[in-house]
Amino acid sequence: MAERALIAVVLAVGVALLGCSSPSGDGCPAPETAPATETALMPAGLSLAEVGTVTDVQKSQGHLTVRAVTGKPIDEVTVLIQNAVTAAGYRPAGMDNEGFEAEVFFTAGAYAAGQALVRRAACEGQWDVELVLIDPSAVRAPTPTPTSTPRK
Repeated sequence: MAERALIAVVLAVGVALLGCSSPSGDGCPAPETAPATETALMPAGLSLAEVGTVTDVQKSQGHLTVRAVTGKPIDEVTVLIQNAVTAAGYRPAGMDNEGFEAEVFFTAGAYAAGQALVRRAACEGQWDVELVLIDPSAVRAPTPTPTSTPRK
């Protein structure tokens, strides 16, 4: 009887572990892709398809936050993020890569327009990407300051 119980436990654990494994066999589930209603919030020209899987997109109060997961090396990911954001009309403003975490900074006109943060994910060999950008339509062009003319 105890032998049957042991076999049942072993089978149950095996089935549970099978449900948590990814197609690559690394034990991590594949990231869930953000719904099309969320990815539609991304500005024209911005695609993180080369970076990894976009898992979440939120837009609020003039800011856009895009979260993604990638299995590419951090050095490659930072360059791909810079290329993707530049294609959307932002300009690169610097990068800081410490090997375990990296930040990529962007501008839009005269404004600091956002940054991407890349950190190790919970799953071995994966990186979490959080990209925060200001909405370009929320930035007004600077208005010229009227100059005074001397009185005669």
